[in-house]
This record gives sequence, structure tokens and C-alpha cells, in this order.
Amino acid sequence: MLRALVIAAALAAGACRDARLEELRSIRDDVCACKTVACGDEAMKRVPPPQAEVRVSHRAQKLAREMMQCLHDLYLSDRPSTDPDAETRAPAPSAAAPAPSAGP
Repeated sequence: MLRALVIAAALAAGACRDARLEELRSIRDDVCACKTVACGDEAMKRVPPPQAEVRVSHRAQKLAREMMQCLHDLYLSDRPSTDPDAETRAPAPSAAAPAPSAGP
């Protein structure tokens, strides 16, 4: 969780100009399109480092939140189930329809 906050702060601090915002939008789109944690982590490596003299904008903060939510969802989907019956539970058998009987 601390890692997520650090990344969000870096994103927010590093994105002020339009070019920087476009770069963040592209990274956010890539992260949100990922289906695996490895893909999301790889896309996050493209986030530029924060610059001390850059002011934080609301648009950059919004992009950072969206990006972190997508990454959070990836990590959540990658976690093992805590349901003790999840792996042992078999799907319910489908009931076969009774054969129509031939009339007299």
C-alpha cells in the first residue's frame, strides 16, 4: 500500500504540462488494458520521476488515482482465494432433461 502512495505522489508531482499529461494518459490506458500484474508493473515503469519545481495539477492527480485503481484491481485479481472451499467445490451437475415418452 505504501508503494501505491509513493507512486501516486510521484505521478501527481511529475505531471503538469500537457505533454506530461498525455504521457500519463497513455500509461494509464496501458495499465488499465493489462490483464496481468506483470504487465501492469511493466507499464508503471514508464512513469516519469517527479520534479521538484513542478506543481501538482488536479488532472494529474485524477490520472494517478485512475492508474492506481487499475493496478489495485490487477493485484486483487491475482490474489489467491481465501474461501477454503473454492478449489474443492465442484460445479453443480446439470440435470438432464427427461426423454419424451412415446404416446399410445
